[in-house]
Amino acid sequence: MKFLKTHTGAMVVLAAVIVLSTLAGSHRSLVQARERVEAQFTPIAEDLQDCVDITANLLTVAGRYLDESELADLAESRETLAGSTDISDAYAAYQRLLGDAETVFLRLEDVSLSAQEADYVQGFRTDLAAEQDTISRDGYNGLAEAFNTRVLGSFPASILGTLTFVRPADAFQ
Repeated sequence: MKFLKTHTGAMVVLAAVIVLSTLAGSHRSLVQARERVEAQFTPIAEDLQDCVDITANLLTVAGRYLDESELADLAESRETLAGSTDISDAYAAYQRLLGDAETVFLRLEDVSLSAQEADYVQGFRTDLAAEQDTISRDGYNGLAEAFNTRVLGSFPASILGTLTFVRPADAFQ
């Protein structure tokens, strides 16, 4: 304890406080900046929920014509997307949902649908394509990329972010 009462001890403590304060402040600021970027994901999340809803309607109509086994993949991909909590996981689940929905759409083309239900299925396909177009035009990925390159990729944030384990913003791709 005598060391702390010396001039050298005081300087060591001061240096440690400065370093720790810098690291803690940098971590907090970088995490807040990443959270502001990821908050811009909300419109895509809403569009993804619309895709889940559209495919629920598709499953209802398709259930009248196809076996459960032919719809199981789409039902599972819906549940996966609806339960995804991570942006990159949501992207993988979304891609799977689109593929499984297309499989059901193609399978329904081989079935004799009533005129009204054929219109419903075409509407579901159109709505899903519209959501896909809206998602592809969203600016979130540009914001995430800008954060990752301009903020986390620049000095001194590149060093401080690495030292404080700040992860990059997840892109929806």
